[in-house]
Amino acid sequence: MSADPPAVPTAACPECNRLIQNAGQGEPPRRDAPPGWVPPTLRALARHLANRHLELVPGWVADCARCEEVSTALRESAGQGLLGAGAAQAGAEHRALHLLVPTGPRYP
Repeated sequence: MSADPPAVPTAACPECNRLIQNAGQGEPPRRDAPPGWVPPTLRALARHLANRHLELVPGWVADCARCEEVSTALRESAGQGLLGAGAAQAGAEHRALHLLVPTGPRYP
C-alpha cells in the first residue's frame, strides 16, 4: 500500500477530497498488522464510496476470500431485514476497498 492518497475518480466530490486528504495523512501501512487490517482513514473513504458513489464500486472479486464470505452471507440473509442490510453495507464497503488497497493475503 502506498503512502500517497488513493486515486479515486470522484475528486469533484468535496467529501471525497476531504477523505482522500485524510487518507494521505493517516496511519502508514503496518508490517505487524493482522491480515485484512486497513487504516481507519481508508475505511472511512470506502464507506463514503459505498454510500455515495456505489456506481464506482467494483463487483465481487472472484479470487477474494472476503468477497466470497460476504456475498454468501448476503445470499443467506436475503429477506432478513437489518441483517441483510448490514451484510449489504459490509459488502459494498469491502468492494470499495478493492479500489484503494491491493488485494492479496494480507489485505481485504
